[in-house]
Amino acid sequence: MRINQNISAVIANDQLLRNENSLAASVERLSSGLKFTNAKDNPSGMAISFKMQAQINALNRASLNATDGSSMVETIDGAIGEMTEVLQRMRELCVQAANQTNKMEDLQAVQKEIDQLKKEVDRISSDTEFNGQKLLDGTMDRRTYVTNAATGESMFDQISNVIISDGVQENFYDVNIIAAPEYQVKFSDGGQAGTGAGATVGPNQTGVVTINGVEVEIKEGMTPSDVYQAFRDAGEVARVNVFAVADPPVKNPLDKDNLDRQGYDETVYTDFTDKLAFVAQEYGPEKVTITWSNNDVRDFLGLNDTVTQDVGKDAEVDFTNITNNNYSGQVVMKSEGDRVVITDKSGFEISFEVRADTDPGVITLETTDLGTLQLQIGANEDQELAVRVPVLNTKSLYIDDLDVTKVKGADRGITQSDVAISIVSAARSKMGAYENRLDYAISSLDASEENMTNAISRLSDVDMAQEMTEYTNKNVLTQASISVLAQANDLPQQVLSLLQG
Repeated sequence: MRINQNISAVIANDQLLRNENSLAASVERLSSGLKFTNAKDNPSGMAISFKMQAQINALNRASLNATDGSSMVETIDGAIGEMTEVLQRMRELCVQAANQTNKMEDLQAVQKEIDQLKKEVDRISSDTEFNGQKLLDGTMDRRTYVTNAATGESMFDQISNVIISDGVQENFYDVNIIAAPEYQVKFSDGGQAGTGAGATVGPNQTGVVTINGVEVEIKEGMTPSDVYQAFRDAGEVARVNVFAVADPPVKNPLDKDNLDRQGYDETVYTDFTDKLAFVAQEYGPEKVTITWSNNDVRDFLGLNDTVTQDVGKDAEVDFTNITNNNYSGQVVMKSEGDRVVITDKSGFEISFEVRADTDPGVITLETTDLGTLQLQIGANEDQELAVRVPVLNTKSLYIDDLDVTKVKGADRGITQSDVAISIVSAARSKMGAYENRLDYAISSLDASEENMTNAISRLSDVDMAQEMTEYTNKNVLTQASISVLAQANDLPQQVLSLLQG
């Protein structure tokens, strides 16, 4: 027997320590519910579980992102729905105004409501927000930049209201502006000389002058000022700007300040011999017709030789001299007034307006993917949904000049309202498609999160039944080790019995 080195006690103590460590590990697994809580327990398993947990957290956040995005799209949908109701009422008013039982004061009353409705459309466009972000003013639509192809200078002052369809890819598209649109202009030849500063219309100089179907009655005793104002008032209804010009008329280069006069200088109408200019308010040819009831009033006001100075024309564009010919082979380009539309059968469409002072030359339209609302609906980089929210206001809907008090204004208003309703309906349909897609995305993300959670549970969650068996085993062994160690420690005491013998 040896007492300096109690090998039995050492062995029992070592085994006790192992059992205690195993028991402690088992207790930790039972209390945490995890198979491993330290990297040393399962280095590869812990690395995998952490990566999976990051994915689960991201999927949960992406689902919430999609939910927020769906709420935003629902807000847009609701605003567009209200705008649709406004446009429906506007169309109803245009149909009412088209009935010829209405007098001018009736049309003016109708127009007052239409003006308020137009303001409401613009208010919805500018004031609809979500979390402080504007939704319908174009800030969440794709950006298109317009430049002069030769100089690279911005052309946004002359080329406006650029709208692109979803079928237009990110690219450069050239358009050759052959000629800007023009208003038709007619001039009177200058009437008969009056009989002094106080000259008035005489008894043999009366009659009716008709401008685009709007009658101007020239009565005896009217002064030049009276006649001039009567022409201007009728012109407003007839969609014609009427003003006095020098003899001969002076035309300046067009700019934004004289477009309504087709560039001509305006003077004061002080005498019946002064010339009058009649400038159409719509681009294109044959927009101004002037007739008279008799030759006396014609000759008195100098309408006998009323001639067309500027014939008026639509914008002229084509594909010659262009560098960036990224169109398909079936592309069609057409223009009406100042509006140009480029389309093909695949759904490609670019439309824009050309201001009358635009110089001829090639312009470049650079379409980008910038500006769209990017919804992060995935757990990883670039897993996004781009939501296009088009600008919707009276200008983009082409109803900013809707006026039923003007010649054919009601009929034209019906067509304008139909176009606006079509544009808004298409935008709302697109929002509905986004909402449906987001609903599917949310369901998919939630399912992925559930499956990932199940997977990480199988990897890292402890089997409680199995671990309780292991715990019981280690607990019994620990208690046995303690008992054996106690007995091993008693062995040296038996040496005393040898000494006493």
